[in-house]
Amino acid sequence: MIDQQMDRRNFMRIVGKSAGTVAACCLGAVSAMNGRADEETRKGRPNIVAIYYPHWHNYDHGSAWKGEGWTEWEGVKAAIPRFSGHQQPKKPVWGYFDESDPAWADREISLAADHGIDVFLYCWYWYSGVRNMEEALEKGFLQAPNRNRMKFALMWANHDRRDQFCPEFGKPRNVWLPSRHSPHDLERMIDYCIEHYFRQPTYWRVNGELFFSVFEAMKFVEQLGGPHETSALLKKIDTRLHQVNLPSIHWNAMLSDPKAVETVKQAGFQSTSRYNVNTANKAQPDFTEKYEDVMEAHRVHWGKMSASSLVNLPVVTMGWDVTPRCRRDIPWPFPRREYPYVPVVVGNTPELYEQLLRGAARHIESDTRKPFAVVLNAWNEWTEGGYLLPEERTGTGYLAAIKRTFGGSDRQ
Repeated sequence: MIDQQMDRRNFMRIVGKSAGTVAACCLGAVSAMNGRADEETRKGRPNIVAIYYPHWHNYDHGSAWKGEGWTEWEGVKAAIPRFSGHQQPKKPVWGYFDESDPAWADREISLAADHGIDVFLYCWYWYSGVRNMEEALEKGFLQAPNRNRMKFALMWANHDRRDQFCPEFGKPRNVWLPSRHSPHDLERMIDYCIEHYFRQPTYWRVNGELFFSVFEAMKFVEQLGGPHETSALLKKIDTRLHQVNLPSIHWNAMLSDPKAVETVKQAGFQSTSRYNVNTANKAQPDFTEKYEDVMEAHRVHWGKMSASSLVNLPVVTMGWDVTPRCRRDIPWPFPRREYPYVPVVVGNTPELYEQLLRGAARHIESDTRKPFAVVLNAWNEWTEGGYLLPEERTGTGYLAAIKRTFGGSDRQ
C-alpha cells in the first residue's frame, strides 16, 4: 500500500494536477474473473508496456535461413560507426545473452519490474501455423522463477518475414514466410493462444479482457474480407473463449494513420497504438534525424490520434538506428531510403527521453479518453537502435528515467 501511495504521488507531481483529478483519470477498478482479482489495478498510473523483440537466441528457422547458431547478436557485434559521433557498435552491459534461458529471463524481469515496467509486449510470429522465435516467451519468460512480477501480452507481428539482415542494397528481399490471414487460420491461432498463453495467470488483461495487439492492423482487416467480416469473426472468437471460461479479447490495432481508425473500430478493435515514431521522412542532409524533431513528431502524432474515435495508447520511442542490419560496404550516407538503409536518429539521451516520457504522462492526463497504458519502444531492439537494457555508454539511464516519471512497480 505504501508503494501504491508513492506511485500516485509521483505521477501527480509529474503531470502537475490535483490528487482528485489524477485519481479520477487514472485509477482502474478491480474486477474478478474465475475468483481471481483482475490484473488491472492501475496503481494510480498508466500501465507501462515495453515492446519485447525476441530475436536473441538460436532457433531452427534462423539457423536454416542464416546459418547454424545464427542470432541477431551477430549484427550487434559487427556494427561499425558510419559518421563522426555515431555510437556503434552498441555494447550491452550484460553481453550477448540467450533470452530463451529462464535464468536470463529472471534477470530481465527483475530489472524491468524494479524500474516500473509492468508488461512485456512480445512481438509474436505466426505464419499459417508456422511459428518462430516463440522460445523467448515460452522457454524464457514463462519458465522464469520470478515470472509473477510482470505481465505479458502478444503483439502479432503479422508482416512478411523477409531477409532484412544485411541484404544487398537495391535488390528485392527474399521472403521467407509470407503473412496471410484467413478465418480458418485465425481460429487456429486463437486455439494455440488459449492452450499456451491466455490461461496464464500473468497474461495482461484490460478491464477483464485479454489484451492482444495486431501489427499492420489494416492488412489484417483487408485480408479477412473487410471490417464487417472481421467483426463477425472476432465475435465468434469471443464466443469460443467464453466456452472455455476465458474472457473476451481487447483487440489493439497498431497503426499510424488516424484515417484508418474508423475502419478498425468497425472491425471490432477497441484501442490503437503504434510501434514507433520517426520524423516522417524529414531527415537532415547528412541522413540523420534529430531526436528533438522525433520528440515533436511524437507530440503531433499523439494529438492526431487522440482526436480519433478509439483510445490511443501513446508510444514513446527511445531511438532509431538500423545500421547493424546494413552491409558494411554500402557507403554513408546511404544513396536512398530502403529499409534497413534508412536515416539514423542522433542526439537521444536519457534526459531527453525523460522529457518525452513526461510529455506522454501529461498527454494522458489531458486526453478525455484516458489511455490506460504507455507503450515503450523498445526493451531490446538493439539492431533498430531502441533499447532500455543497460548499455555501456548510458548504463540504466533510460530505465531510471521511466522510474522517475511513473514510479516503480509494487509487484515483488
